[in-house]
Amino acid sequence: MKLKVILLSLMLSAAMSFAQEPENYTDVQPDTEKSVKNEPEFKRHSISIGYGILTISDFVGIVGSAIISIFGEEDSFGILGAVSIDYGYKVNEIFETGLVFNYSMPIKDESLYTIMPRAKLNFNVNGFVNPFMELDAGVAFNGNGAAPMFHATLLGLELGKTLPLTLNLLSFGQRGIFYASLGCKF
Repeated sequence: MKLKVILLSLMLSAAMSFAQEPENYTDVQPDTEKSVKNEPEFKRHSISIGYGILTISDFVGIVGSAIISIFGEEDSFGILGAVSIDYGYKVNEIFETGLVFNYSMPIKDESLYTIMPRAKLNFNVNGFVNPFMELDAGVAFNGNGAAPMFHATLLGLELGKTLPLTLNLLSFGQRGIFYASLGCKF
């Protein structure tokens, strides 16, 4: 329980460091003398929650379970898939950075937590359909130790502007080969 609180605290502090708003300023127009507040050209922040199956840890759990069952022991495979919570910050219209927290249970009664900073390239940020590429790299850990972890999306689609549905079509890693999420941009 202590580990979960520490992880959530780290995630929130990292998210807060990314969440600094650009300064908006007020222009006074000489002919009307009205103040106009300039807004950012696009929404910089996003948060989403998603689910993916056939993750790296799923493959490890399935192979481990198959090997154990050969020797007649009890099947140890846990739950298929992983839940991810993402925070993103758009540096500009093309490049986005952020943080991914991922939870899975590839082996019964043994949770696996993953924290990965991410880099994302958007190809149509102003359109309803936004193709993208993404690379996440970080660390996965449980009660037995830690290991490096990654996820790569060669082709993904983000459908929508304010409440986007994200589909990773060509990807591999700790988020899964098949991954979908629902998010909110603000």
